[in-house]
Formats: sequence, C-alpha cells, structure tokens
Amino acid sequence: MQELMNGDFLKAVKFTAEKLKDVTREVYIVHHNDADGICSALILTIALMRKGRDVKRYCIEKVHPKIIERIHEGKEDDVIIYTDLGGLALDTIAKIDGGRNYIFLIDHHPAVKVESEKVVELDSELLGISGDLFISASSLTYMVARGIDEKNKDLAYLAVIGSVGDYHDRYGGVLGIDRLSLEEAIRLGQAKIKIEKMRERYYIVPLKNYASDVAKAFTNLGVVGYLEKGYNIAIECTLSGNVDDAIEKSQEYEKLKERKFKEMIERLKNGELKKERYVQWFHAKDDFYPMGVKAIGEFCQVTKDMSFFDDDKYVIGFQNVYDYIPDLGEIKLNAVKVSGRTPIPLERKILNGVMPGFDCLIPEASKAVNGFPDATHKVAAATLIEKGKEEEFIRAFERIIETSQCG
Repeated sequence: MQELMNGDFLKAVKFTAEKLKDVTREVYIVHHNDADGICSALILTIALMRKGRDVKRYCIEKVHPKIIERIHEGKEDDVIIYTDLGGLALDTIAKIDGGRNYIFLIDHHPAVKVESEKVVELDSELLGISGDLFISASSLTYMVARGIDEKNKDLAYLAVIGSVGDYHDRYGGVLGIDRLSLEEAIRLGQAKIKIEKMRERYYIVPLKNYASDVAKAFTNLGVVGYLEKGYNIAIECTLSGNVDDAIEKSQEYEKLKERKFKEMIERLKNGELKKERYVQWFHAKDDFYPMGVKAIGEFCQVTKDMSFFDDDKYVIGFQNVYDYIPDLGEIKLNAVKVSGRTPIPLERKILNGVMPGFDCLIPEASKAVNGFPDATHKVAAATLIEKGKEEEFIRAFERIIETSQCG
C-alpha cells in the first residue's frame, strides 16, 4: 500500500498516528452524520478503545462557532478529534479553544492550514490527494488506525462502507486510496466484488450485507433519524456485529424520506424551482422535518440529474437549521443550511477545469453574506448562512461566476 502514496502524505499519517497512539487524556470524537462520518467515528472509536481509551462522540451536521463553543466548553487538556468535517473551520476551532486542549483534524475536504503545537492537522487535500473521489474520511482514518496499531487493519471493511457512502464508487468502482482499502479488505476476506450492470458492488463478509446497503442504512439513520440519535444505532449495531437491526430500523426512516422527497419533487416540478443564469435553486424551509439538515444535500444528490433540472446549471438547496443538536442540546443558530450539487455534465466540466467548483464558489459566496462554510468539494459542498440571506447568497454566487473570481 505505502509504495503507491506520496512521501509527505505518509509522513503526515504516521505523525498523526504516533500522536494518538500514546494519548492518555479524555478523547472526544466530533464527526459528521452520514455514512462516511459514522464509519470514520467507528474506526477511531475501535482503534482507541483497543488502546484502553474512553471515547465520547459528538455527531454534528455542520460546524458553527456556537457549536464549537459548546463542544469545547469546560474541557481542559483533553483530546478533541474532528473527522469528516472541520477543515475550513480549523482556524476558528483553534481560536475558540484558545490552546486549552489538543485538537486533531482528520479530514478529506479542503482545509485551512493551522500552525500550532496543540493542533495536529491531517487533511488529504492539503497533501495533494483529492477528497472528491480518491480518498474518503473513512479511508484516511483507517490509515491512521493502522498507524496506531497494525492489528487495526481488520477495520478495512468500514473504510469501504464509508467510501461507498460518499459516492466514491459513482464511476463504477472506488478509486485511489479508497481502492487500496478495498483491496486490503479483499485480502483479509472481508469483501468480495460483484459486477452488476457494469458497476462494482462490494459484499461485506463480516456484516453479511453489501456495502451500498449498509452505507444507505447508516446515512438514513444518521440523517433522517438525526434528531433521534439514529447514528448511535448504526455504531452500536456495527460494534455488536449485527447490522441487520440497523438496516431494519433504517427502512422505517427510508419510508419517511421517500415521502418527503416525493412531495418536494412535485413542488419543484410545479414551479418552486427558481432558475438563474448559472444556478437553479429552491428552499425546503422546515418541510423536511424531522429529518436532519443533511437531508437537503441528500435530496440534491438524488435529484440533480432528473429531467426538470438543467444539466448545465449548479443545483443549490436551502433548509432551515434546527436550534437543537442531539448530543449538545439547544443552541440558537438562526441559520440556514445551503447544499450544492452538480448534474453529471456540469460535474465533468468542473473536474476538467472548464467551470469553477464548489470548493471555491461556496466559500466565496458564503464570505459575501458572512456565512460559515465547511466540508466543500468541487462537485458537492455545503455552508451555513444567516436566515434571510438566501437570495443575497444566490446573487453573490452568480456574480462570482460572472466575474471569473474562481477562475
């Protein structure tokens, strides 16, 4: 595996693993609520528990200064690990923490560079490996886990599930470092490849289910069941080795999601989809409740290539953010979640450098309305902005493209 990776990347992985290996302080894992975030949290939890560490997890949908303040409140000389989110917010995280704790970032989204003795930053994008397609947060945490102890190589199947959950198999199969995680899982007898309709599917032997089915269940539990802490069901069932219970519970959430999504699709077809020169957008408001705000991204992902969307325009969806976070309690945010996706023809133009990507557009448009971007890829991204600034955000987004501000 190592001979196929660049030296700086491997050094950064080793450095992060060495720092975590001998941790004796309280450990807190802050993770995203989709399949990739859940698998990343699982990998870190298992690796650190095997070292005798007590681990507490906070599952959040987006990073925001008020959420960061609540997480770090009352903590001193502890270890706080952000995984599958936090890259663009790392400077804010470090500033709010004020050097009181040891902060780790393990992420595959674009990030800001932070220099501090109490911050360990492992971000694939900063090290030249695209998190859009070639490495998931799960594959990255898997590499760190193996660096902590080689026996953690048996967690490879979780990296495969996380990669599939982040749609890294969308071109027929997983690629890059995700592929190496898959090959390790196959070598260990944990995964088998099956070809269906010119695409690969991965059967996960320890869980007796396909990775795509487990990933879908995890995302449903984490997103649709967010307010009920469904992500904990995914984690607990995996730790017990029985994901059938998680899949069964997720099917209840799937029915809710299908109903909510079907209603929204009909509304968009009937005139609620607004089309500008470069952007097509809509506002779900509170209509996806009680699903978490990751639902707006999931909706954009599954509908972006439907016939009522223009295939040459960016897709932007808005959803009101709840003032309640299950693991943290009530936090008044007065915010709206913004999610962006691209139809396949536009995605190809972005990846070929013909059109600008969300990794620039979303942060720049957020800046124009004092928003708080994080977890941005070229073809999928999100941010939080203040309620009431949605149309201003769209105007800024259009202006940035028009003026070639993002190249």
